[in-house]
Amino acid sequence: MIRLATRDDSAAVIALAVAAGLFSANETEVLDNMLADYFGGNIDDGHVCVIDEEDEPLGVAYYAPALATDRTWYLTMIAVRLDRQGQGRGAALLRHVEHALQASGQRVLLVETSGLQTYERTRTFYAKCGYEEEARIRDFYAAGDDMVVFRKVLM
Repeated sequence: MIRLATRDDSAAVIALAVAAGLFSANETEVLDNMLADYFGGNIDDGHVCVIDEEDEPLGVAYYAPALATDRTWYLTMIAVRLDRQGQGRGAALLRHVEHALQASGQRVLLVETSGLQTYERTRTFYAKCGYEEEARIRDFYAAGDDMVVFRKVLM
């Protein structure tokens, strides 16, 4: 079941992002701040955080409007617990996000990820879900770590 995250889900979302390998246990400050901002008012600015769960959270997606654009959005985070990857949960979360955006007349969804070899599976996932590589910014995250931007038209 995919549902909107609540403030009570914050610790579970952080644990899920760590368990999925998005963040190490000592690098969660960015996520802490993102969730604090989300529940502190970014919901009112259109940001959305959804959770895929059964008895416990198994996946999470966070998306937000791109400022100063005409109906363009960013998928800021998508994560599925490692032991549940490869079962279609990430694709289901992504479809949920896309359908929600399409239903409200949004145009484009962008996704940023790393160009490192360790993110090859992530890039393949987006390509299989119909996203096209739109841009690559060399050495963005660090020397030798490019940012790869994927794009999908929603209309």
